[in-house]
Amino acid sequence: MASAAATLFTGASAHAAQPAPWEVSFQPAATEMMRQIAWFEHYTLWFIVPITLFVLFLIAYCILKFRASVNPIPSRTSHNTLIEVIWTVGPVVVLLLLAIPSFQLLTAQYTPPEEAKLTVKATGNQWNWDYEYQTENTLSFNSAILADSDR
Repeated sequence: MASAAATLFTGASAHAAQPAPWEVSFQPAATEMMRQIAWFEHYTLWFIVPITLFVLFLIAYCILKFRASVNPIPSRTSHNTLIEVIWTVGPVVVLLLLAIPSFQLLTAQYTPPEEAKLTVKATGNQWNWDYEYQTENTLSFNSAILADSDR
């Protein structure tokens, strides 16, 4: 009876915010940092999609316009200053628009909280993990995945 009650009360939370088939976004954020990461992902999407479609259009245009059957004598143009300025300045502007929020997010991730409630030092070894809880009374333990006899 107790196990049925435990399953009833904890079963719903075990299935909360799980990945769903064909899901294209993040699960609901639990922290402010994850909200900022999700915002940055949506922000970058506004750059990725138009640039990808523009490059796809240019490739299709070049394939159709400059094929040998339509254009038997190719152009001998060596350079175009306007196009060279555009394809130099355009990516610089896009990179700046992506870099500034990216560095702000990175700085926010590396800024520690005002006062940590708990600090855990986790060290990965070849066959196990060492955990050290750094409190007044330091607690450390090892979570061996394989016993020494099984190695």
